[in-house]
Amino acid sequence: MNTAILVFVWCLNFGISWLNAWGCGKAWAETKAVGGWRHFMVWMGAIMAASGFTWCILILLSLGAVGLGYLPMHYGALAMKLGYVLIIPGILFSGLMITIDSWARAFREGGVLNYGVATYNTFAQVHNTMSAMSTFGDALSDVVSGFKIDLDGEDGLKLALVLAVVAIVALSVVAGILLTVLIIKRTAANDRLLSLGEMQRARAQ
Repeated sequence: MNTAILVFVWCLNFGISWLNAWGCGKAWAETKAVGGWRHFMVWMGAIMAASGFTWCILILLSLGAVGLGYLPMHYGALAMKLGYVLIIPGILFSGLMITIDSWARAFREGGVLNYGVATYNTFAQVHNTMSAMSTFGDALSDVVSGFKIDLDGEDGLKLALVLAVVAIVALSVVAGILLTVLIIKRTAANDRLLSLGEMQRARAQ
């Protein structure tokens, strides 16, 4: 049952990240031409997508390393905590900007859908913030204590395990960013460029 829930949550997070990256790609050419707040918000969506992909990839790599016997369970958990410490600030910041923008859109344009999106974004932001407030300190403390190595002692094995943890997290971050960039670029490449008149009208909005 726990495995089924984990698989469902993983697929949900991956799907949401894919949709975020795809949405950024659809808006990339237009917002890049217009610039300003709209392009900034596309960047916020890209950060959220990359963070989601990084988390999904980190889960696979950490569980794979533990399952194959390359890492003890403790160091697999340490990799997850290090990844969490690295990506949660970006998630909270981009989520806050997305929430502010969604409420601005709701008040400006009205409509049940816009208010529904703003409400959902607010709930997600509050949930993520409260979760970070209760878990970030412990996660950071565990990472710091897990990385303490006595270089003058016999900590050769621990050093190797710590380096493996860092490598897994670094690979996850790089892969998450590259996947996001790939989706955005491939999606943006299929959209036509704006004409000068369209760019001027977009800037005036």
